Amino acid sequence: MTLLRDTLTRFAAITILFCVSFNLQAASNDIEQEFDVGNGGTLTINSDAGAMEVNTWDQNRVRLRIRNVGDFEVDVEQDGDDVNVRAERDGGGFFGRIGRSNIDFDIDVPVNYNVSLDTGGGHIEVAPINGDVDADTSGGHIEIGEVTGNVRADTSGGHITIEDVDGSVVADTSGGRITLGNVTGDANADTSGGSITIGNVGGDMIADTSGGSIDVGEGSGSVTLDTSGGTIRAAWALGPVRADTSGGNIYLDGSETSVYADTSGGNIEIERSNGGVNADTSGGSIRIRNAVGPIRADTAGGRIEAELASVSGDRDASIELSTAGGDVTLRLPSNHSASITAELEVSRRGRGDYRIYTDFPLSIQEDDDGDITGRGEINGGGDRIFIETTNSDINIESVD
Repeated sequence: MTLLRDTLTRFAAITILFCVSFNLQAASNDIEQEFDVGNGGTLTINSDAGAMEVNTWDQNRVRLRIRNVGDFEVDVEQDGDDVNVRAERDGGGFFGRIGRSNIDFDIDVPVNYNVSLDTGGGHIEVAPINGDVDADTSGGHIEIGEVTGNVRADTSGGHITIEDVDGSVVADTSGGRITLGNVTGDANADTSGGSITIGNVGGDMIADTSGGSIDVGEGSGSVTLDTSGGTIRAAWALGPVRADTSGGNIYLDGSETSVYADTSGGNIEIERSNGGVNADTSGGSIRIRNAVGPIRADTAGGRIEAELASVSGDRDASIELSTAGGDVTLRLPSNHSASITAELEVSRRGRGDYRIYTDFPLSIQEDDDGDITGRGEINGGGDRIFIETTNSDINIESVD
């Protein structure tokens, strides 16, 4: 009886080892195929898992190297100049799970070719290519070289890096940084957590992150930048600029059209605008240079500096500057026509000799509570200018 038990035990062990060995051997199986194609075709890969790397070469062929096929059922077919690959994982029961493979794809395509890649998990890398690129992974980074064509990159978790693109770009990750080079078309970058960096963009630009800094180059269209926490920096834009952060500083070179900047806590600096400027911070200083107007600046606590450029024609150059506590400095062209009201509230807690200083002929009055008001029509009156602060100085300077 003992001998029979020992024999059965050894047989079972040998059977298990054979099955495991069989599955491990199957997991190491590779597929290598080549297809003659023409320029402009498309490689499409849809796989339940696996890393994908696409390189280019100077031959009109697609070369597939699929490694560690194992428990995957792979279907490859050619349709004209297109090559389509589908890889589905076979459940395989207990032994299938033991021998589960780490399939990956290594592909060579012509330089002038399109690629569409979709994996349930694994990184995607694409070399410089002349064609549209579509890359989608449920988990892993995406790295794409220079592209002449449109690019879409989407990952549920990982960073995205795309070099210069002669076309438009859409990049989306649920967690990770996004880095884009120069883009001749539109650029749209969205991450649920990570920094965004974009070069110069020839079309409209959108950058949105739930947490991280945003740094972008010049924009030839509209620019929309939004972060739930981080600093925003943007170069000059021909279209309107909108920058919004829930916590961080905003530094903008400005816009040919208009600028809107809003932060829940941080400083705002705008170098120039040939259109309206609206700047708002819940706590921080605001500095606006060389703006044509109109200008609106509001802070719950911080100083404001604003400079109006020379205005011609019937352009609206009204100004409204408001801070709950901080010095206000406004620089105006000496020949600017405006109707000015400046209000300086002095609270009982205020300590200091607060004043309204002006290079223009304003009537300055102080009431019984110590509040100071300055009013006047300069150069015959015109655009409405309103300034208010508390326990601080107001300076209205003439600039030739």
